[in-house]
Amino acid sequence: MKEELLKVAHDYLEWVYVQLESDVNFIGDDYIDTIEDMLLEEGILYTQNDMTQTIKSIISKLQDKYGVNNIFYGAPEHTVIENGRYVTLYNQLIIKNPKHKE
Repeated sequence: MKEELLKVAHDYLEWVYVQLESDVNFIGDDYIDTIEDMLLEEGILYTQNDMTQTIKSIISKLQDKYGVNNIFYGAPEHTVIENGRYVTLYNQLIIKNPKHKE
C-alpha cells in the first residue's frame, strides 16, 4: 500500500482508538466518506483500488484489535443489541466497545 494511504489509515485508526477510550458502548461513522474527505484534505490522488486497499487495511486492524464480532460494516445501517434490545444505527461502520460494561 502507498505510504500516503498508510498514513490516512493510521490517522483514522488513531481517531477510532481515542473515541473508544471513553466508556461508550459503540461508535459509528460513515467511514468511506470520512476516508475520502481525509484523502482530499491531504491532496492525495487515489484510485478506487487505493480506496479499497485502505478500507480493507482499516477493517482488518479493527477486527484484530476489537474482535470480528464487534465490527459491523458493508451497509449504510446496522442493527445491534444494546442493553438487551435491538437498535438500528445509521452509519457505514459500527464498532462495539468490548470493554464497555452493559
